[in-house]
Amino acid sequence: MSLRSRSLHFRNFNVTFPDERIVQITLNRPDKLNCVDKATSQEIAEIWEQFDQDESLWVGIITGAGRAFCTGADLHEWNDMNKNGVVNDMAAPGLAGLPRRSGKKPIIAAVNGICMGGGFEMVANCDVVVASSKAVFSLPEVKRGIVPVAGCLPRLTRTIGLQRTMYLALTGRNVNAQTLYEWGLVSQVVDDSSSSASGANSGDHVVRAALQIAQDMCMNSPDALIVGRMGVRLSWESGSVEEATTTLNNGWYPCLIEGPNFAEGIQAFVEKRPPTWVNSKL
Repeated sequence: MSLRSRSLHFRNFNVTFPDERIVQITLNRPDKLNCVDKATSQEIAEIWEQFDQDESLWVGIITGAGRAFCTGADLHEWNDMNKNGVVNDMAAPGLAGLPRRSGKKPIIAAVNGICMGGGFEMVANCDVVVASSKAVFSLPEVKRGIVPVAGCLPRLTRTIGLQRTMYLALTGRNVNAQTLYEWGLVSQVVDDSSSSASGANSGDHVVRAALQIAQDMCMNSPDALIVGRMGVRLSWESGSVEEATTTLNNGWYPCLIEGPNFAEGIQAFVEKRPPTWVNSKL
């Protein structure tokens, strides 16, 4: 079933389609800095699952409304669960379906503001991260007797290094978008310094930048997006370069070359014309 054809009315987030092949989720609980309760987390995870199954959608974007991207799980809900002796489930794919998501299609994080705790865990596993110059990141769990165990510690260690991850995880200090750009986690920093003066929402610029990247992706073969993404992720998560290369070549490359987009891309190059892609069947 197409994602567009289902009911998309949710209490704490919005689902929109800013372009033909792009879906956007906007966390919309600004009075709570877009913290995510368990019910909302499950709803968003189901949207991402359907996104992966919907052949007409190629790229996803996630952002937040107001001054926060996401401040993680709803700790008031956690507190109630603790009082009732309920242990919070940390099983995959994690908060809002992202910290331990594998999936097959790229998701871009458009970080419009405060990004803390579980929100940071979500971002650490997104495929591309675009951040407002006003965005602030932190892992404050250590200050509340909690540890971020949903996957960001090993992922951040591989992305930005052991000592920088230790700094974040053991101090709970804030870092800005420019710092994380220099450390290698953020792909692009969008200057939002003029947004207040112009009356624009502080997240408008970063969402537009993320949408431009998504549109650039959608100009390419959807099969190549899926297989290329898998190749990068195998390299990130596998024990060795050769192991990742072998898995990609033996498991994914044959599927790529058997699809119509592989032949179309080469033929279009030879004929000096733009390729006409069809939705991926991978």
